[in-house]
Amino acid sequence: MNRPRGASLSFMLALLFIDGVHVVNGSFFSRILQPTKKEGEEGGKTEAPSKATSSMGSEAQVGSIISFSDGLPFATLANNNKIPLVGYGVGNLQHEMIPGMVMAAIQDDKRTRLIDTAHASNNEDLVAEGINRGVAKLNREGKVEVHVVTKVWYTHLGYGRTKLSVEESLKSLQTALDNDKIDLKLHFQLHWPRCFDSIPWMNCQREERELSDHVKDAGPDPTKDPDNAWKESWKYLEDLYLSDKYPIASIGVSNFHLHDIEIMENFARIHPHILQVNVWSLLYDALLVDYCHKHRIHIQVYNAIHGTISQPERAPKAFHHIQKVASEISSELDQDLTAAQVILAWLMQHGVSVIPRTTNSVRLTENSAVALSSIPAFSDHQVETIAHAVEAYLSGDDLEEDIHVAVTFHVVSKDVVLYWMGREGSEVRIGHLKAGETFTDTTYPNHTFRTYDAANKDYWIDHEISAKFGDHKHIHVEL
Repeated sequence: MNRPRGASLSFMLALLFIDGVHVVNGSFFSRILQPTKKEGEEGGKTEAPSKATSSMGSEAQVGSIISFSDGLPFATLANNNKIPLVGYGVGNLQHEMIPGMVMAAIQDDKRTRLIDTAHASNNEDLVAEGINRGVAKLNREGKVEVHVVTKVWYTHLGYGRTKLSVEESLKSLQTALDNDKIDLKLHFQLHWPRCFDSIPWMNCQREERELSDHVKDAGPDPTKDPDNAWKESWKYLEDLYLSDKYPIASIGVSNFHLHDIEIMENFARIHPHILQVNVWSLLYDALLVDYCHKHRIHIQVYNAIHGTISQPERAPKAFHHIQKVASEISSELDQDLTAAQVILAWLMQHGVSVIPRTTNSVRLTENSAVALSSIPAFSDHQVETIAHAVEAYLSGDDLEEDIHVAVTFHVVSKDVVLYWMGREGSEVRIGHLKAGETFTDTTYPNHTFRTYDAANKDYWIDHEISAKFGDHKHIHVEL
């Protein structure tokens, strides 16, 4: 039995508009991107580059969450440092692709200048190479600001092991740090609070056994004291951040549960600036999201695409609704918009950082900071549609109502026989239509129907449906 959609997600994303001073009232679905200057600052509201404005309902003050620099959106962290809202994830990318893709990502046509990786991915030196090549290609006189998020793996928890991990990361990134054309901003995170034997791909004891001696010598086995090892790691990140030895813009955590983050109140000198989580947590962990925004912990989301529209068969009706929103915005922009862009822009417009991963240069452009920032604010109805669809994807519980292309065939002068064409060229007979009759059916974009002359099947016409979801296409059949 299908359940009502959107309530849990609307509650969660409404929390993204708590700015530390004002709690926004009203429905989440009226919360469209509206960058503002902080209260009391001269100039009032700042116009988004896409000309986005508030929709109906009370206006959300989101200036302390989103600001714009050179036309691109940044989140302001609790320490007043800024981080781009759009990044590029390279954690598990094939190594030979990384330098070229990173170089391409930071060019002016994309301006995706946050790269997300991890120590465990063993590719930080390749990230540095890509940044160096990309900045050289830009050929700027001044420095180019680039952000790198990297993480400490759970095998390296504990003060000494985390210190070793960070030092190895810094060494791998050294060429970019030393480049006088690059203003490199580093964001270090603990990748996981501990190793979990309950997670199928984790094998805690085996991974510990297989570590090199220099890692084991750096500190005790974190699996022996899982409740405290990560706390010692956090103490090291605090020391690193406070040392001012490196350009550490923030420290944070990834894949942490609310319980662990709450424990930090008992010992941490610095609260996490960033929490990176799977898109699932944004939907289903309301208490975690609430806590983050009460404590100004910025949220980055990974798996936003793979966890949703990369599997349209999980919720085909939801996929159609997302495609309809994409079609509506495409008409407004006079350019094609993908379903992936809709979801990424929806998150970004609500102050959530996104770090999509791709090996495809076209997708790199489509999901870039420039492209996503050009998408205008979604209407209230579109926001609600996206929220419902994303929840359907993640739950696997599809929407009740589908959306189609309506097609009406107008038979002009000769009787015809109408067929539905299958993907492999198969034909399914729909019916015999007499001259002067009309017939309406539903389909999807780019599907093909075929009409035969009822008196002579040697004569036929294919009708490809060049329409978008929600459209009504009229076809006049003349054979």
